[in-house]
Amino acid sequence: MANDMTATTVTSTTTEVYGRTINTARHNHFVIDSPNGPGEALSTGEAFLAGIAACGVTLVQGAAASENITVDRLSVDVTSFRAAANPVDFDHIDVEFTYTGPTLDQAETLTQIWKSR
Repeated sequence: MANDMTATTVTSTTTEVYGRTINTARHNHFVIDSPNGPGEALSTGEAFLAGIAACGVTLVQGAAASENITVDRLSVDVTSFRAAANPVDFDHIDVEFTYTGPTLDQAETLTQIWKSR
């Protein structure tokens, strides 16, 4: 691996409950349920979409700081669409950024930075 690379490892392990996993990222542990599991914890799809949303928020926060754009609040909604007959494949995913603070042009610039990265 090149010296300028970083690696991130997350581990998912089965539990005694069918369809439930214990996940570890650094020192953080959390439960994720399969859609075929008990359905009490965050689902696998929700965890995936949450990662996209959180990446959008934090990447835009950094871009806003670099561009000297004030963002008072940012919310990123990520919605997935899947056929009921084939729930394992995404048809498409919509991502919506809602800003408070920047002008429309600034918000569009920040969203475009996210898209480009």
